[in-house]
Amino acid sequence: MKVSEVMVTEVACCSPQTSLQDIAMLMWNNDCGAIPLVDEQEHPVGIITDRDICMGAALQHKPLWELRGEDISSHRELYCCGPDDSIKEALQLMETHEIRRLPVINQYSQLCGMVSMGDIVSFTGAESARKAGDKKISSKETMEFLRHISAHHPSHKATATL
Repeated sequence: MKVSEVMVTEVACCSPQTSLQDIAMLMWNNDCGAIPLVDEQEHPVGIITDRDICMGAALQHKPLWELRGEDISSHRELYCCGPDDSIKEALQLMETHEIRRLPVINQYSQLCGMVSMGDIVSFTGAESARKAGDKKISSKETMEFLRHISAHHPSHKATATL
């Protein structure tokens, strides 16, 4: 099964200069937990999650309207996949880098979709038979991925005073 068969193609995105307040509203209005940051040519340059917004504001001691997407995402590497990649390849990339969402890029490296852990889970096992005919993702592979990505990882503690 390919990423194109499970990915979301209508993706809300914004520029790296967008405020975290506006990114949070994009998430609210589009019922999603991650927003890709794209440049003028629609190339993904970062991604902001709802957790990034919370932690960014807390650790930098600033209100959301004073922080930009690039303030939070610029220190992290961005991982993407292609629509013709296999689900197994996408799962391996997510597992290796301990991420739950991947921007999907076309042959011009432009954003063309997103694939998330939830998208993949929805096509796993019995559920997939109803959605994709005989195409399905191995329940065992998905559970191994979920187990790894959901496990507690070494702490990235920052000094914070409350």
